[in-house]
Amino acid sequence: MLRKAHNKHAPMINWEQVDLKEDVSYDEQTIQIMDRKVYQLRNNEISFVQVRWQFHGEQELTWEREDYMRENFPFLFDL
Repeated sequence: MLRKAHNKHAPMINWEQVDLKEDVSYDEQTIQIMDRKVYQLRNNEISFVQVRWQFHGEQELTWEREDYMRENFPFLFDL
């Protein structure tokens, strides 16, 4: 018998604060950089930053390439 699955940790978004577009999408904004890592791949070094996003909790931090984040979100690195 199949049972309905309940996700206790489902993300809860306050829709009044989100500026939705006509196609029911929204622009995600970064809040801050939490951590940095440099990966060594043979002859290359790749820098990553751990990013906290606006409408996501502490458990949903993502690792993004630092060069991409500097290009698209330069205000995070102005400190």
